[in-house]
This record gives sequence, C-alpha cells and structure tokens, in this order.
Amino acid sequence: MQQIVIESAEIVAIGTELLIGQTLNTNTHYLANQLNLLGINAYYQTVVGDNKERLEQTLRTAVSRSDLVITSGGLGPTVDDITMSLVAKVSNRPLVLDKVSQKNIQAYFTSSGRVPCQNNWKQAMMPEGATVMPNNNGTAPGAIVVFGFDGQKKAIACLPGPPDELKLMFEESLFPWLETKVKYRFKNRFLHMIGIGESNAEMAIKDLIEQQVNPTIAPYASPGEVCFRLTERIAKDSAEQNISENESNSLSLDQLAEEIYQRLGQYIYEDGERTLPEIVFDLLKEKNETIAFAESCTAGLISAQFGELPGVSSVFKGSIISYSNEAKENLLQVTQSILEKHGAVSEETALAMAEGAAKTLNSDLAISVTGIAGPDGGSEEKPVGTVYIASYYKGQTHVIKHLISGQRNRVRKVAVLRAFHLAWQNLMNKLN
Repeated sequence: MQQIVIESAEIVAIGTELLIGQTLNTNTHYLANQLNLLGINAYYQTVVGDNKERLEQTLRTAVSRSDLVITSGGLGPTVDDITMSLVAKVSNRPLVLDKVSQKNIQAYFTSSGRVPCQNNWKQAMMPEGATVMPNNNGTAPGAIVVFGFDGQKKAIACLPGPPDELKLMFEESLFPWLETKVKYRFKNRFLHMIGIGESNAEMAIKDLIEQQVNPTIAPYASPGEVCFRLTERIAKDSAEQNISENESNSLSLDQLAEEIYQRLGQYIYEDGERTLPEIVFDLLKEKNETIAFAESCTAGLISAQFGELPGVSSVFKGSIISYSNEAKENLLQVTQSILEKHGAVSEETALAMAEGAAKTLNSDLAISVTGIAGPDGGSEEKPVGTVYIASYYKGQTHVIKHLISGQRNRVRKVAVLRAFHLAWQNLMNKLN
C-alpha cells in the first residue's frame, strides 16, 4: 500500500474533566501549534468525555474527514481509560501485548520501589502493528496506528493526557515520524502592532488580503494590539514544485512583509514571536541600561510581568507601587502642590512619578502609570479608562494620555502593554 501522506489533522482531547471545565485543555493548544510548524492543517478540534459510544463516534467522524487524528488522554490503567481499545476497534486491529512496553512499565515501578497492579498491564496492550511511542515521563506508552479507511490511508496517534508526558512523547517520537509524512511545510512571519485598531490595520492592506492565495494573511487582535500572521506554504522537497504560478501570489513571503511594512511600519514593534517585555529586556541588555517602574492603577502588574523573564535582574532596578497620594509623596517625591493642583491622575503627576522612580532607584529609564481603572472613580473630566503613562530616560521626559475602553481588568491589561510600548519607544528612539 502507498505510504501515507498527511496534510490534514484533527485533535481529539479525551476526558470528562475537560468537558466540565475542571482541567484546562492546554494539550490542544500545544498540539495545534506543533502541527502548524509541520505544515499540517488542523481543521478540527474536539473534546469528548470518557464515554465509549461518544468516543467511538468521535473517532470515526475524525478519521472520515482528516488524514491524521491525534488523541490526548485515556491511556491510563483505570476502567474509564478506553482510548486504546476504541482505536483498535476503529482501525479493525486486535489488541496485543507489547513486551517492550510491559518491560518499561515494570522498570518504572521498580525504580521507585513499587509493585505494579494488575491493571497497569492494560497500558502495554497495543493495536496490532502499531508503532509504539515510549513514555519517558510516566507509565502510559503511546501508539501510532496506520490503517485503511474507505480506500484511503489514515493514521491515529495516541498520546497521554498529562502535559509533561504528552510534550516529551510528541517531541521524541511523533514529531520525527510526522516529518517524514508531510507534503508541505509552512513558513511564518508574525508582525505585531500597537497604536492602530484591527479594522484600520486590515483596511490598510485590504487589497493584499483580497488577493491572497499563497502566502496568506491572518489578522489577530488582542487587547491593545494587532498581529498579522503571514504564512507561506512550501513544498517539503524543493525539487517538487507543487505550487504553480496560478496558485501563488506574485509576492513572496518576504516581499509581502515588506509591502506591509511600507504601509504600517510605524506601528510594528516586532517581526517575530517575542513579547513586548522580552523585547524591552533584550534592548536594555544590548544597551547595558536599567529600568524601573512606578505603578498606581496597575498595582504591580508591570513589574510582575517583567520579573517573570529569566535573567531580568541584570537590568531591573525595581518598582514602586504608589496607590495613595502619601506614597507618591514619600516614595516618589511627587510634590503636594502637584497632587493638589492637578490630581493623582494627571500628566503632571505621571511625569513626576517617572522622574521620582528613576532617581530613587537609580535607573536609566523609568516608566510610570497612573489612571482610573474603574468601575468607580471616574468623572466627566476624567472618565473611567483615563490612564497617563510617562517615561524618564536620560533626563528627558515624555507622557501620553490614553482613554482605554472596557472593564477594569481590560483597562489594566492594556495599560501594562502601553507601558512596555513606551519603554520600547524610548529605547528605539521612536518618540516624536
């Protein structure tokens, strides 16, 4: 029979705990990203509970519409772990004992001074002819089953549910196997923008979107920013030119990106997959400079996000959270006259906070945030969502007033993003 070629996939996450929201389905997110890297179109994602009838129906439907089905979960030793037996049924294969898996399970228990229960041997039962994927993080091995279905070759890959086990098995076993079965690979570029809405960004490249075939443009929006994912489909074997001139745009991936830069370059802060805090960190390291923060309405969210980066202590001097006017006066040297005349949420206070943070913490760059996140505290002059973000960099100050829509959490989330953006603008010398 001809070797299987995989172009499409469905991810089936198995477990009642996923259906009822008890467990977050992070495995599907991970697998979807990996399939994209491989050039496999993941057209469907399904979650199904530990029910034999529904799982069998789900598997049969998935196999009927996709070249590859990847399951996660249901490989344990308990009664409700039914994935492998149903995959055997759908593929019309008997379950047989895999002696290597049996030996590995025994070794796993012996290494921890335990004795396996009788039901643990269930995990060594595999569909006949399956490619077994060892589990180097647990007891449940996985399997790849290739079989005929309606005259076509299909594959089901069974992975364990625990994320650390699934990821290691995918990287060590399934990814290398899939690399030999794909026809195309995808090449991506990610253009991240701040300062323009999704609708306006799309209108600026409307003609490019309407003409797209290959490469393609996929716009995404999240609070405060927009991202364009540019994707080019490339034949895995460069000698195999499966993409004709009629199927492809006249622009290559890099030419398409350059055209978007010509129109929207002023808003693009990243051409890649780094986050804004990561970019700021990298710039500070390159310049051998330091940063500090003064936070009011964000209450430490900026410094918490920055502090998550490994090695950040080399550039991060600290943060001062100053909710009250007293804290602004005592910790940041914001004068009482500024607070009385202009208020805690004002351009003048934000500037004084930034300068105070830079001098108190002895940093090259300081960013301050003060605002009204809501739901209370707004006025006609300063409505909820009013946020001032200021910078102090090498003696120069800059402040921007933002009106951020949405609930409290959104206001604060966008304020954090805009704070890092102002830091980036300073470090890149992009302030007007």
